[in-house]
Amino acid sequence: MIDLTLEGFDVLSDLWGKVSGLKIFMAGNQWFVLPELIEYLNSKGFDVFIESLPPGAVMRHALGEPIKIGNLIIDYKPDIVSLPPSMLNEIKYRDYFEYVANDLVIAYNHGNYNDWCDLKGKQVAIPNPETEGIGQLFKELYEKECGNYEEFINSGKVYLTKIHHREIPKLLNERKIEAGVVWKTEAIYWKFNYFEPKVNSVGKLAFALISGDERSKRVFELLKSEEVRKIYEKYGFRWLL
Repeated sequence: MIDLTLEGFDVLSDLWGKVSGLKIFMAGNQWFVLPELIEYLNSKGFDVFIESLPPGAVMRHALGEPIKIGNLIIDYKPDIVSLPPSMLNEIKYRDYFEYVANDLVIAYNHGNYNDWCDLKGKQVAIPNPETEGIGQLFKELYEKECGNYEEFINSGKVYLTKIHHREIPKLLNERKIEAGVVWKTEAIYWKFNYFEPKVNSVGKLAFALISGDERSKRVFELLKSEEVRKIYEKYGFRWLL
């Protein structure tokens, strides 16, 4: 293999594996699980290509809309997708199962946080509810607990992300924001200080089988395995099977 990777120039952080492999489109908050997941599937004789992108982008891509990253256009169709269960209503699938749950938290550099409303007035980053499931869950929580979401977002202190699982950790590490809304597993992975409000929402993910070929069916069954459960639980996900 000729590795011409040039760090910081041509690293595509959310595209994984072999492009000739079985295509799996996954919600992006699982990206740090993927090296071990791919290694496990490879050990069972399956090459895979995985994209780990915001759920809204994954759903649109699964429905046939190409993804563009720089000069690269990805127009593959998926064999398997991983999305919040509510998003699967838009997609034709053969079978599905819910497999993990996760909670929202406030990751922060400094300050005290007692609830979601403590984000008011601070320099913060929030996942976009138009494309990210976590963003929609936070919007619902904020409106329920704190009032006018649009007023909060338009305060001049809120950065609305495009891909939260890449942007918020970078902004926190560079101390360009005081806090950001992330999944608990992400805060644990990055070793951020985090606060989990008592009033919270649970985010779930489901694998859905799109393709009817035998290879896809076998990989779909492997994703239910004890080995996959151990990989996800290692990173703080709550296994649902």
